[in-house]
Amino acid sequence: MISQVTATTFHRFMDNGRTSPAVFTCEGPHLSAPDQFVVKLRGGFERRERGLAHELYASLLATYFGIQCPRPAAVLIERDLAELIVEELSGDPRRAQIVRDSIGLNFGSQFLVNLTVWPVDKYVPATMQEAAIRVYAFDALIQNPDRTFSNPNLGSRGDDLFIFDHESAFSFLLAIFPSKTPWKLITEGYLDRHVFARALKQVPFPADFTRSLSALSDGLLNGLSNQIPDGWKSEDLARIGSHLALIREHAVEFAEEVTRRLA
Repeated sequence: MISQVTATTFHRFMDNGRTSPAVFTCEGPHLSAPDQFVVKLRGGFERRERGLAHELYASLLATYFGIQCPRPAAVLIERDLAELIVEELSGDPRRAQIVRDSIGLNFGSQFLVNLTVWPVDKYVPATMQEAAIRVYAFDALIQNPDRTFSNPNLGSRGDDLFIFDHESAFSFLLAIFPSKTPWKLITEGYLDRHVFARALKQVPFPADFTRSLSALSDGLLNGLSNQIPDGWKSEDLARIGSHLALIREHAVEFAEEVTRRLA
């Protein structure tokens, strides 16, 4: 099960983010010392617990593929702290209501220091191209339309890339008639708007990504689902697992599709 921590101190809301994420100091048995987390508040999600589950599932899946994410956690916001925050927000009724609606478990990710938010249309140096194509392939895999030129949703520290914000991932869940061939990417227009769509021409597809996709067994998929807190679970998880299992059976074709999109 994913680590659970308890929010003890509210610091501020982030400057951007449509779900009004906020920074809290948190404590927990798995932390060696109190640490800061960026918390995606349940009350800020249109789809509430489903949005939280998507954030966590995507973070766990990215880690499986060797893509770096801030450390995820389920963050408990207790009523007493929420009431104190609401008092501070007397002039901001929208955010006050978000906090009221977020008592209980929320999705958090460790606040990373010295992380540089990726500038719009930044050049990708050769030392970062392999990490970048992994991110592109990952977003194609989970059908995430929300890592774009104008909204990169990633940061860098040295040559390391860190991805975040996945509430819009698994967009196939919204389709009335989901594709029966999701490994084929020809109709996925959002990939043309991806932050790395222009920067990875002729970059080789990493063979170990294909191997990892082929090895994404039903047991591993069940293990990911089992880490989602019970209160966040829905039929989405089975549908996500089926989507990934279907692409797994066509891992080589998926890699070829990604390569073709970047040609």
